[in-house]
Amino acid sequence: MKQITIITPADRPGTVADIAERLGARGVNILEMNASDDHVHGVIFLEAEPYDEALRVLADAGYHAISEDLIAIRIKDEPGALAKVSARFREPQINIHSMRFVRRDGGWATVILSTNDNARARTLLADCLV
Repeated sequence: MKQITIITPADRPGTVADIAERLGARGVNILEMNASDDHVHGVIFLEAEPYDEALRVLADAGYHAISEDLIAIRIKDEPGALAKVSARFREPQINIHSMRFVRRDGGWATVILSTNDNARARTLLADCLV
């Protein structure tokens, strides 16, 4: 699974519409989009297909888009579960770039994340990979 992270100037009305229109015009389907604004930058997390075409569209439009591989894990949906999993990264000094809960069902949660070292992170998370 791959994610595109788009960094934009903050307080720029119409950015989501512009991205969605450009992707749609080139036949790219948005699977998931999350947007936030820290008053300095806007950050948009995007999953789309076809993925390579989405990157081309964004580059052609002048957007600063970063490609990231994602790791999907399944953990108990209970207090402290995320702390136990993320603590595995402390000693090996692995940084989490992004993380989102994408599903909760039947006492379990699916979480997607990206790190600065996904290969080592996958090894550390082998027992909970989806």
